[in-house]
Amino acid sequence: MSAAMNKKKNEYFDVVSADLSQLDRNADPLVNNSYFFGGYGMDGSCFTMRLGQRTNGTAEIFVILVMPDGRYLTSEKQEYPLDEAPIKVRNIIPARDWNVVYEGTMVDMNDGSKHECTLRFDYIARLPIFYPMRDGDLRGIAESFARRRWNKAFFKSLAGDTGVNNEGSKTKQIHYEQTGRLVGSVTLDGIETQFSYAGIRDRAFGKRDWNYMNVHIWLIAATPQGEVMNFSIVSYPHASNMFCGYCDYDEDRNYALSDYKIISYDHTNGVGPEEMIVDCKFTNGKTYRVKTHRQHDLVTKFDGGNFYFHEAVGDFTFTTIPDLGCEPLPGAKVINAKGTIEMGWNKDSSRWGTYDKDKD
Repeated sequence: MSAAMNKKKNEYFDVVSADLSQLDRNADPLVNNSYFFGGYGMDGSCFTMRLGQRTNGTAEIFVILVMPDGRYLTSEKQEYPLDEAPIKVRNIIPARDWNVVYEGTMVDMNDGSKHECTLRFDYIARLPIFYPMRDGDLRGIAESFARRRWNKAFFKSLAGDTGVNNEGSKTKQIHYEQTGRLVGSVTLDGIETQFSYAGIRDRAFGKRDWNYMNVHIWLIAATPQGEVMNFSIVSYPHASNMFCGYCDYDEDRNYALSDYKIISYDHTNGVGPEEMIVDCKFTNGKTYRVKTHRQHDLVTKFDGGNFYFHEAVGDFTFTTIPDLGCEPLPGAKVINAKGTIEMGWNKDSSRWGTYDKDKD
């Protein structure tokens, strides 16, 4: 299975066409065209935002904003008519620079007060795009597929969310990320605050059926130096615990996630843990014990609640370890980071399963 997956690495990926891809409103009703940006300050101030454009004429929106004084605000609504979406994205240079503006009402989650907000920034890439099918260690997908019985039911299910079918080239799901810096300002009720954050952008388009997903975790952790670690894991009916990620800590390039081990995690009835621990191994030979601490949390429902996120930001602690499941040695290096902690669940809890591959 790994050999078959690695053949994908030789397929040409046109980053310019991908970045400039636009929503075709005549496409399959489940086609999505989305943009995510996240910027994180070491003082705890940060923002994360997503614009998801849908062929049914709607825009899926969330914005989380944490100000330097600790105020925690979120976008007033999570769905808008497509032409009224409060987030505008504009590409400046494909695979490198973007300009983004959010203009709308934000709600202070502490007291419920509403505030007019303009958030505008330039995203400037620091590293090249990380496209999993080209740059990732595809073991995470190969292992998941290899654990399944390859029968008619498997291949029928495979076509569910991913667009892998006879018409796959038209609806195939594309997803990639890029490390960069986000520089701009946020104006709340006429008062402007400047910022310069380390962070990422995420780009996805193609078929996305929220109800086809079982569960997922997505972690983004940025250091004061602007380095980023990403860890993602998702389960579908056709394959569970497909994992992917990358890290450039103490490096000047991305190294792919090659394996993981969940140390501490509980679905907590679809809320997720306030703290979780996962060991992550990367292709440069480094292995970290990653501890997360969720601080701010927004419940974001998709497809009428068939699938929902707990979208949060928080603190990360990375400690070097000899191997997955091993305790840190005396004097082990510790790295602190800030970032996004996203967890999602299908409303049908019987589909959640476990993130432990040994029990898959």
